[in-house]
Amino acid sequence: MKTFIAILASVIVSFGASTANAATPGTGLMYKAAYSIMGEKSYYDASGNLLATSRFVTDASLPLPAIKKLMKKCPDHEIRYIREFQAEGINTYIITLENKTGFKVVRFAENTLTILQKLDKN
Repeated sequence: MKTFIAILASVIVSFGASTANAATPGTGLMYKAAYSIMGEKSYYDASGNLLATSRFVTDASLPLPAIKKLMKKCPDHEIRYIREFQAEGINTYIITLENKTGFKVVRFAENTLTILQKLDKN
């Protein structure tokens, strides 16, 4: 499931999310339904089983261990966007950070901070 969340998060971060209001066919056996309520999105398989939900949250919603790790590993970055994914009872946060020279996209899940992507502004 961690691999699924990482792939899903990478696709959303890289290409943006669809704005469909009804279930639309996705890739393979996955279908996505987008809700217009507070930007929450739900992801289903072909059988209609809920796989994951995601939503944008504020930095106040981040767990304390995530904030501590961000302060330690990325002290000169500011938080721009946070997307929270919930699947199988596990919360995963995809966080976009910015500083003077570029951007970082990081994942915080199960008390681990992982850098997914670095982008320079030049």
